[in-house]
Amino acid sequence: MVDIDHMGLVEMVGRIPALIGDLVGDDLQRSITREYTRALRAYGHSFPASVSLPRPCGERLPERVVELLLARLSYWPGAAVLDVGHANSMTCHRDMVRSLPAPRNVTGIDRAEPVFDASLLYAESVRRDICDTGFSDETFDLVWCISSLEHIGMDNSTYGESRSDGATAEGALAEMLRVTRAGGMILVTVPYGKSENHGWFRNFDQESWQDLLEAVRPHGSVHELYFAHARGAGWCRTDAEELRTTGYLDEGNAGAAGLAAVVIEKYEPWP
Repeated sequence: MVDIDHMGLVEMVGRIPALIGDLVGDDLQRSITREYTRALRAYGHSFPASVSLPRPCGERLPERVVELLLARLSYWPGAAVLDVGHANSMTCHRDMVRSLPAPRNVTGIDRAEPVFDASLLYAESVRRDICDTGFSDETFDLVWCISSLEHIGMDNSTYGESRSDGATAEGALAEMLRVTRAGGMILVTVPYGKSENHGWFRNFDQESWQDLLEAVRPHGSVHELYFAHARGAGWCRTDAEELRTTGYLDEGNAGAAGLAAVVIEKYEPWP
């Protein structure tokens, strides 16, 4: 096991792809699933306006604990779901998809080839760019973009993809809105805090995140949720302002120390 606490930030970020192999083993996957399931069963959720986490929740675990909880809270049986960036998803993410109450109708989209047999979990697995999906308008009831938006337009050779210089987070979000039905929902999560560019992904800050959301506010009800990880306490709800100086690896939990999530309930057809 790599000693995260004593590794410099630059070296740590550079070794994240290798660390994933070391840290995201079966035990960690089961821990993430256990914690988000425990949170799912907790009282106090009024999604998407409010989400309650038990205390403690997911101590020393990455942001998937919160992200998978949000995905499950957003889901309803029979919904036509688009899962953005599914090809290299963690085992805990795939287990979450497998556990969805029937009828399950989930489509995956990614520029990379899935590292697992997607036919076992997904009604369809599409190899396309999220900025140009090829889907008709208003195809899906629910879109998940879980820790994927921060990779768009970046160097994704780690994931078996070439860089797409024309792809932008703004273009991806516009396309997600286009393919979502009026009355449907989009869930987007990103690492959040201070601005950081790590080459193959970025940590969003308040300015870049709000610039992104401004374009969609006229087209839906926008619910913003922010979460922070703290040593000894795990994940909890917080305010965006409290994350202003938070870096990606600040809490030694093999992932983001701050998380922004937005749920967009679409008003009307995308123009």
